[in-house]
Formats: sequence, C-alpha cells, structure tokens
Amino acid sequence: MRYRADYEVREDATSVETDEYELLLKTKAGVDQFSQVRLGYSEKLETLEVLAAYTLTPDGLRHDVPADKIYTQESYSSATAAMYADRKVKVVVFPNLMPGARLVYRVRRTQNVPYFPGYFSLWETFSVFSQYDDATVTLVAPRRLQMHLYTRGVQGSDTPTIDGEQARWEWRYSRREPMKSQNWSAATWEFSPTIMASSFRRWSQMAQAYQHSSAAAAQVTPKVRARAEQITAGIVDRRAQAAALYEWVARNIRYVAVYLGNGGLQPNSADSILDNHYGDCKDHTVVLEALLAAKGIASTPVLIGAQGGPTLPEVPVLGRFNHAITYLPEFKLYVDSTSPYARFGQLPAGDLGAPVLHTADGTVARTPPDDAKRNRYLAETDYRFDADGGVSGITRLDSGDVGEVGLRTMFVQLNAQNRTRIEESIVAASGFDGSGELLLQGTPQDLSRPFGYAYRFRAHDYVDFGVVGGMSLPLMPGADSVRGVYSTASAERNLTPFYCNDNARSETYRLTFPDSVPIIAIPADTHFRNAAGEYAATWVRDGQTVTATHTLHRRAIHGPAALCQPQDYAAFRELYQQVRRGFRGQILYGDLGRMQTGL
Repeated sequence: MRYRADYEVREDATSVETDEYELLLKTKAGVDQFSQVRLGYSEKLETLEVLAAYTLTPDGLRHDVPADKIYTQESYSSATAAMYADRKVKVVVFPNLMPGARLVYRVRRTQNVPYFPGYFSLWETFSVFSQYDDATVTLVAPRRLQMHLYTRGVQGSDTPTIDGEQARWEWRYSRREPMKSQNWSAATWEFSPTIMASSFRRWSQMAQAYQHSSAAAAQVTPKVRARAEQITAGIVDRRAQAAALYEWVARNIRYVAVYLGNGGLQPNSADSILDNHYGDCKDHTVVLEALLAAKGIASTPVLIGAQGGPTLPEVPVLGRFNHAITYLPEFKLYVDSTSPYARFGQLPAGDLGAPVLHTADGTVARTPPDDAKRNRYLAETDYRFDADGGVSGITRLDSGDVGEVGLRTMFVQLNAQNRTRIEESIVAASGFDGSGELLLQGTPQDLSRPFGYAYRFRAHDYVDFGVVGGMSLPLMPGADSVRGVYSTASAERNLTPFYCNDNARSETYRLTFPDSVPIIAIPADTHFRNAAGEYAATWVRDGQTVTATHTLHRRAIHGPAALCQPQDYAAFRELYQQVRRGFRGQILYGDLGRMQTGL
C-alpha cells in the first residue's frame, strides 16, 4: 500500500484533509474486499469529494471509475431513522479488478463545522499487519493554534517547522513485510505505529465542550416531567425510581446505532426523542438524564470507548470514544440504556473495564472491571445412566452479569416456531442421540428480575456397560465448556499485546452409574497455578455417583487497567495445556472378571 494524508487546519479549527491510497490487490479475497470502497461522512458537518478513482491492471492500463459508479447512499441509520438523515455514504465501485491490479483513489474531506468549537484532531494508525511501501502524513496549522502530539514508530519530529504564521509537521512510515496475524491481539493502535494530534490539551476540555450541547438537550420540560411521573407512579424508593426510568428507556427508546462523532455531537432534545421513540447513544443519555432530573436524581453523560480496551491515550482524540452511557453519582452506578437486555446495575461486556470521561465535571474514570465478580460462569450437569447405556439429566447455569446480558440477547429470538429445532440442536451438539427441553427462568424482556435457563435431556445408547471401559466426562448439554480452551493458544508464540480480563469458570459433572456397573477407578485431583491464573480438577466418589469439578480462574496479569504483553502469552498457553490434560481424565468402569487376558 502507498498512502498519503495531508491535513490543513484553519484558525477556527475547520480543516481540509486530502487522502490518497494506492493498494495492490494480491488475492481474490482482496478483490472481493475492495470491489467497493464506502466512505462515510456527515452531510451537515462535512463535504466529501472523490478527486480521482481508477484501477491499474497488471498490464499497466488505467481504467477510470465512471461517474455513475461514484454515488451517494443513505447510511443505515439514515435509512431507519429520519432524525439522522445527514449521515451519508459515498460509494466508489472500481472496474477491472483482479489479483495483481492496483486500486487508486484520492478524496478530499472538508470539515466545515468542527465537532467542538476550536477542536481539531487527527489519528493515524499504521497496522503492523499491513504492508506499507510508503506512507506520509503532513499537518499544517496556524502556529497560534497549539497542537498536542503523540507519535510512536514513525519517522519525523513532533517539533514543527515554522513558515510565517504556519506550523508544519511531516511523518513517514514504511513496512515491507507485514506481521502475520496473531492468535490474540489488542486494538492495533495499542502497539502499531501511530500519530495523534489534538488542539485540546486535556480530556476535561472535551468533556466541557460535549456537556455544553448535551445539557441544553436534556432540559426538564412538561412532557419529560409527565412521562417521569407516569413511569415512577407508586414508587417511593429513589433507586427503584432510577431503575424504573432506566428500564423504560432501555425498552421503549429504540437504539439507532450511530458511532459517537458520526454526524456530529449535538444530541436531539429529550422532547423529540420521546416523540420519536428512537435515538442514538447520545440521545439515550439525554432522555435518561432528563427523566432522572425530573425526579431529582442527578446523572451525567459518560463518553466511553466501548470494546476498546483499558488504555486512554495521552492526547485527547475523539476517536478513542465511540459510545455514550450514563453515570448516577448517588448510586455510584454506570448504566447503558442502549442495551435493552442489561438489568439496572449491569453493563454489557464491552462497557466493562473501559476508560471513561464524565462530561458534567470532566472527570476521567473507569467503568467497573471485567472481573470474576461480573464475568463468571457456573455450570452443573447431573447425568443418570441406566443399565442399557442410556442417560438422562439436567444442566443448570449461573451465567453471571456478563453472561446474562448475552443470554437475553439470544433467547429473545426464541419462539414457538424455532424452539423445537433449537432444543434438538443443543442435544445433538453434545454428542447425544436423544431429545431435550429448555426450561426458562424468567423472560428475556423483563429487566426487573434475573434471567437464566436450565436444560433437561434424555439420550439412548450413549455407553456400552457390557464391556470394561473408560469414560471421559460427557459434554454438558446446553452449556459451554473450557475443555477446548487450548485451541485458542495453539500458536507457540504471540507477538502482540492482548486483552486478558479476570474471569472465573466452574463446571461440575455429577454422574450416577447403575448399581450393576462396578466403578473401578476415578482420576486423581490436579491443581496448577501460574501468573496467568489457576486451574483445578477434583474428583469425588460417593457410592455409584462420581462428581468432577473443573475450575479455571484467569487473571489480568498486570491489573485491570493494563494489557497483557507478548511475553505473558506463554503463561496462558501453559495454563490452557493443563486444562486440556485435566479433561483427559477418565472414569474406569465394568466387570474386570469378564475381561479376556489375551494369554
């Protein structure tokens, strides 16, 4: 790839960005990926022009993209919600693509209105997994508009050259041999060469700028007050009031997914959101803030980098935050009403352990960690075998906070038409020839109480008790298992930093054999601990019942606010190898007197 980006910033922080790309398509997969280039922008804030677009075929011929193959579409959010009609996508369809061809295009993006008054930022990251024959980034800005910079792994100086009233920076980068894909990787910007520039020095400046527009939209109007009173009618406890308001917004305000910053940071008014019954993340925080305020409960919008890891850059770049949630200081609680399946006090996994910015006071904080308290998984299965080798039983689960949100998301799709098929697929995936039944505990849409499920099953001809044999632990119908975790660490090395959240898994297998089947032996207990975590397998026999419990506790080696490093990978691989070995243990059964000696 050849890449060039030129940024020109004006006194008022509006800017013009000109980008040029030249990509060599080496494979059919590359051809399929780049047959269309889609460029998103906000019609309200930006102008996007395609200055050139063509294909260079391997024989050296140039094929320009016809004018009718460059067109504008509504973005998904625009098509589904008129409130976001300014979101557009410029589509460029390239002709004559084939392996060995080069795709070239140049675009100019004019930021007519800054995201915040006086705010400009750029963020360029050069993925170590991509080939860059040559990449150049330039930045020209008025010398009076102070720029705060962070660079890593690029050539060039963070000290500008001055020409009159203009300051100029230039950086270059190349990598001829891209790194091979790694099993585990954090976001590429965490370890790849990167350039960040911002006209804001502190994150609190961004908070103040966001709050200025957000607070005006969250005013308590007669309509807001009436709705808040209706939702909380008969509820006296303040926390219960807050929960009721949160649940109402989560259920009734349809979430339209627009990344923070796409199409501006001006939320719609609480009244218009109530009228339309939909909104993006900014709108969700606005309407919830207004409803809470109507009951005298304080809250603040919170900018968050959902699913973006634990690191906050030194330089305030808006791109680090892609989502907005809500913080209630009275209860010291973060909530995300864009998730219709998270109970009050729960957060989706992507929101946990993330750096956040409270816009009301500029506080930089962190959401609760994605740890074993929230990210736990407990599964128990009872297996009762009959003399003919059939088995019946039940699986019970405790999925923890993180798992419960995911379960609701899945089970809301369950209906009378697909339930039987799903129940059959669960028992089949466990290696049983039989049938099963889902036993729901609660309903996915009811956020006022926990939700879970159990699974009752019956299968025939699972084991032949007429011969002496060894039985590994059966799969748990309806539950996940850590027994295959080693496959995620199959590579001997991992060259990039990676996420390593603290979490706990426990699996209990309770197998009851017929009285007519002798139990010869059970495996010995095992226990292993290293920097990556702890694994144990315990075996207990009580008459004809054998109980095996496998527990795995993975740790964030450097704490919840830090990434694991490449050298930490070996510890996880060693830990997972012990898990693989632990699940090889077998229960020996049968009548030894019926065995042939072979002599």
